[in-house]
Amino acid sequence: MKKVILTLAAVLCCASLFTSCQKDSGSGSDKPTTVTPIYVSMTVEIPASDDMLEYLNMSVSYEAGNEKNTETVTAVTWSKTFQVKLPGSINVKRTVTLKDGKTIPAEEPFSYASGYAVSWKFLDANSKEIRAGGMSGAKNTAKGVGSKVKELVEKGKFDTSVNYSFDKDGNVL
Repeated sequence: MKKVILTLAAVLCCASLFTSCQKDSGSGSDKPTTVTPIYVSMTVEIPASDDMLEYLNMSVSYEAGNEKNTETVTAVTWSKTFQVKLPGSINVKRTVTLKDGKTIPAEEPFSYASGYAVSWKFLDANSKEIRAGGMSGAKNTAKGVGSKVKELVEKGKFDTSVNYSFDKDGNVL
């Protein structure tokens, strides 16, 4: 009898090693759920320099979805985050002119910045991030003499445009 009980106990122990939990099927599908993006959130940065702030007027005009405005640049980095419903576009332009009553010293060193940096991500209907988007652009700093910088400003070389359009699925057009 003792042998039968030990055999039965050994069989039960071995059987317990081969049991498993039932697979949790959730929604009944093994495919991952894809959430369609509803919005794009884009941050645009446009650099300046202290010399530029002192001698130049800089403004940034933008149009993103229903938002349209022009702002004066007052810091060495202008930055703004836009949230636009898809499909949509984001257009930003920095305009640089010489300040009235300010003369750039012709032969003095002048530091300046140009370019832009952009990053974006996609959001669901609750503005929750569902996937990363991308990054683009390049910000540059350099030095020149005042007379050369004045010439570049007059030719519009410091004007910067950033234009992105997205289709309904969040693809950059």
